[in-house]
Amino acid sequence: MINQSSAKTDGCSILKAVSCISCFRTANYLHTLPQLHNSVCSFSLLMVVCVPPQDFTRPPAGIKLDANGKPLGVAPAAVVQRSHRPWWFTSDQPDRVARLVDIVSHYLFLDGKDNQFEACGRQYLYDLLSRPVHDKKQIEFVFPGFPFKSPSTQKVLGRLPDMGEELLLHRLEALACAIHDEYKPGAVVRIVSDGIVYGELLGQTDTSVYHYNAEFRRICAENRLKHLTFVRLADLLPRECPGVASSDSNEMTLEEYIHAAPIIHSQFLAHDISHCNVEENIKSDSGVLRTYRGYLKFLELDLDGTSLMLDRHDGNPLSGKQRDKIRRQIAKQMIIRGTKFSDLVRTKFPSAVRLSCHEHPNKGPKFALNLFPGSRMSATPWHNVIYEAADGSLRIGHLRSFEKDDYEVVSKHGRPYYIREKSTAYSFEPQLDAQISFTRNFPFGLTISCAPSAGVSFDDLPMNKLRKLTAMHSCILLRGFSQVDRDGMIKKSEELGPILRWPAYGAIFELKENPDWDVNSSLTCEAMPMHYDGVFKTKTDEHGKVVNDPPQIQVFQCIQAPGNEGGGQTILTNTADILRYGVSASLNQSLSLKTWTVFTPQNTVFGGDHLKLPLVTKNELTGNDILRWHDPWPQWVTKFKATKVGISESSREEEATIIELLSDLLYDRRFCFVHTWETGDFLIADNIELLHTRTAFLPSPRELWRIHVN
Repeated sequence: MINQSSAKTDGCSILKAVSCISCFRTANYLHTLPQLHNSVCSFSLLMVVCVPPQDFTRPPAGIKLDANGKPLGVAPAAVVQRSHRPWWFTSDQPDRVARLVDIVSHYLFLDGKDNQFEACGRQYLYDLLSRPVHDKKQIEFVFPGFPFKSPSTQKVLGRLPDMGEELLLHRLEALACAIHDEYKPGAVVRIVSDGIVYGELLGQTDTSVYHYNAEFRRICAENRLKHLTFVRLADLLPRECPGVASSDSNEMTLEEYIHAAPIIHSQFLAHDISHCNVEENIKSDSGVLRTYRGYLKFLELDLDGTSLMLDRHDGNPLSGKQRDKIRRQIAKQMIIRGTKFSDLVRTKFPSAVRLSCHEHPNKGPKFALNLFPGSRMSATPWHNVIYEAADGSLRIGHLRSFEKDDYEVVSKHGRPYYIREKSTAYSFEPQLDAQISFTRNFPFGLTISCAPSAGVSFDDLPMNKLRKLTAMHSCILLRGFSQVDRDGMIKKSEELGPILRWPAYGAIFELKENPDWDVNSSLTCEAMPMHYDGVFKTKTDEHGKVVNDPPQIQVFQCIQAPGNEGGGQTILTNTADILRYGVSASLNQSLSLKTWTVFTPQNTVFGGDHLKLPLVTKNELTGNDILRWHDPWPQWVTKFKATKVGISESSREEEATIIELLSDLLYDRRFCFVHTWETGDFLIADNIELLHTRTAFLPSPRELWRIHVN
């Protein structure tokens, strides 16, 4: 059971948690505990585990300090670590399994009408994860799916994977990475394609199934999704299939696959599930009935126009009654085959968490995955398209559900990839448009790229369009464009808006190792706190009050990148998405009432002022609620100037609680774009809605040029 002893010692109630922010945490610290009851899935008593916040302002034992309170030897902030979140923000959880359950829950679709995650699913998941955690073993997820693309042109753009599949693969990778951040043995997601299971039944050729599978494996390799592995149906069968390669052989020729598929299919159909009576299950099991009705609905489009809907003898279309009969027969066969498949998956991976793109009650053993933050439905990418609205937000649905005149088709890899609301922002000029491509980043942002051989320079780009795209996507990565000198970068940035020239260094700040210059850790190889540029820049408003005055946009040019494995990544966090999707409305309201204080000693560029700022404010340009924050950076973590941060009018415990809550959210992979620099990259980032940080890196000639623009 989830640890209940800590709940007893704290004495917090749900009512107190709602009214007191010290207990009203994200799922990281707020656990609902189903109590023993005769009908545990229909009734549960909710309780709160309030974990005492860690006082990270005090150094842990073992870290020795000099007379000024600075660390001796290597500073904690200079240690290159795998997790992006600084380790001193992670308190020692008394119940690590509960923490991992919370992480998984962040990626689930919990808005279904029959959702029972809090009533049953949380405890089921807790019990399941307790086993590998107890044994200090890797956590396994299994995702059955990725069969083949729907043949219906009313649903999808083509027959190969597109942005929908790519989104799902990135989502699975992010989940596994989030587990790995908190749990050293890590996690793996095993993808089991069910193409052979249903292909023949739905008129799909082995060739089309092969090409679909080969392509989504290529997407994984291209995007370096290292926590995803693939399992073939043959690996689930109780005995080896002669001449069939195992999952260890990811490279399988079309000829090998076509030879093996009938053998695998035959052995799969031979798997015994005599205990399953599909007719009886449809009548007595509401879940099976829902699946059956779902199959009937999607078969209307997927079988329309196929040979299955034509008379075998004369080739004429079947009558409505005949088509309905065939759909019912196929739907029942799909349930039978799905039951066989599920039985084999469960037998092969008895300890794995089973994920699905289909809606489930989330009470176990299956859990519904949410495709992307804000998605209000559970949906399969292979039956739908991704639609990108003008503000950069995403929707998923059948192609026919979107008005054709309102969108344009975006291609990638030479084929249709997703649809996008029409906008002139993506049209530069004909010659330039022919040489560049647009690629959506995950979980947000846009990459504009060209082949270096094309000879296109940063100087050739229309900055008015880039400013508009930055407003839509929050950050724009430019890759493959020729670099510009200092004067060229200044001149081009001025086309975005007025440049902020700092008294100490002018328009361009050279971010490279220079620890002798009195600024902060930005000119070292230490990690930096999560922050926004201009935290300490102030102005006096019309009422005579000193207020924050940060620049709106950052423009970076990478002069020299560090080695890819040596750290030095820039992490940008979308705070508008955090408040939109990462917290409840009540928690958002509680945070919006808070102010925070920040102070760092005077240096060459800034500091020396004690500032009091609102924690939640509104972006005047977009209308979005956003977070304003700077990580506390105590002296014991850095050899350079510390930054003291506090929550106004709060007890010490409440302050520590809010700080831990914010560090949870701001380093949450659902909201972070992690950029590994390559020499020649340009990055334009919104400095209002985004916060950013830099990971520690091994000493190297890493150099970025940065300009602030309003």
